[in-house]
Amino acid sequence: MELYTQYLLWAFGLSVVFGAIANKANFCTMGAVSDWINIGDLSRMRAWALAIATAIIGVGILEYLGTLDLSLTTSNETSNPPYRSANFIWLRHIVGGLMFGVGMTLGSGCGNKTLVRLGEGNLKSLVVLAVMGFFAWWMLFTNFGYNLFLQWMLPVSIDFSTREIPSQDLAAVFFGLTGVETGAGHGLVVALIAGIALLAWILRSSDFRGNLELLSAGIVIGLLVVVAWWVTAGPQGVVLLEELDFADEKPFFTGAQSLTFIGPTGHVAQYLKEGFSALFMTFGIATIAGVVIGSFLFTLIFRKVRLEWFVSWQDFASHAAGGALMGIGGVLAMGCTIGQGIAGVSTLALGSIVTILSIIAGSAVTMKYQYYRMMREDD
Repeated sequence: MELYTQYLLWAFGLSVVFGAIANKANFCTMGAVSDWINIGDLSRMRAWALAIATAIIGVGILEYLGTLDLSLTTSNETSNPPYRSANFIWLRHIVGGLMFGVGMTLGSGCGNKTLVRLGEGNLKSLVVLAVMGFFAWWMLFTNFGYNLFLQWMLPVSIDFSTREIPSQDLAAVFFGLTGVETGAGHGLVVALIAGIALLAWILRSSDFRGNLELLSAGIVIGLLVVVAWWVTAGPQGVVLLEELDFADEKPFFTGAQSLTFIGPTGHVAQYLKEGFSALFMTFGIATIAGVVIGSFLFTLIFRKVRLEWFVSWQDFASHAAGGALMGIGGVLAMGCTIGQGIAGVSTLALGSIVTILSIIAGSAVTMKYQYYRMMREDD
């Protein structure tokens, strides 16, 4: 199991770097949406988009070179989540994304921001994380998610395999529907078009080009996502899959994936339930621990630890509701603002694109409603 240990160490190391950078640059999707909606500032949105563009181009190049086997992401057996599954359950991405967007606004941040704030000493985030983890566990390890959502979403899903399209990534769908046989080069072309188009929008802002902190944060976080894909879906990840097929005690292995933070909170709950059994230590659990520790180390060295607690029962209820919505919505949508918004979008999966648009919409509408209520109360 030496290779599995290396796999977990990679997850931890990458996420320590992620936690420190996200803390330093205040990298936050909810904050990016808030800046845009409330003051018209797109700087943090551009940083997030830069991470996406970097990841898309990086993954596209590595897949073209044969260094990544993203065909693994078409099945639950070899990837969690299976971003490129040929069965496009579009409703799960819309409903789950909207729920997550509302939840991250009520909870003062998405999954990664919750972990970063916990590392800073924010005890509110501990409550959000606990609630989020419980509901994520309920969605992942019981029939709750299927009974409440998937049983009525599956009948209206789009199964591309019936049209002999192997996956839901943009290249496969576009060229499959047009009758063109796809090759590795087609995927790279689509990745470069998408990535360069994003870069053109990002870099048109002279203010953003001059903000070295956000520029570097976007690029490094995008590269961390690419490296995580290389660890889990590259040569080492493929060998690990083969080794575990013959292992006497097979761990709860989540297969090919990159950085994502909602499903793994459910893995933490299962790990605790199983009495800290090493068989239930996953890549995702290692990333959660790494982000908290990375943020904590940065706070300890460069800032003061800032303890914070709820100011009222209403504040507590809002954050708890946010955690519940993120746990349910994040698992339903198969990821969060990082897991779907960067890692998923880097595979150019249709579901990832729909999810992130739904998350932004849910968050924006919630912010507008909160502003409306605040104005009414002032009157």
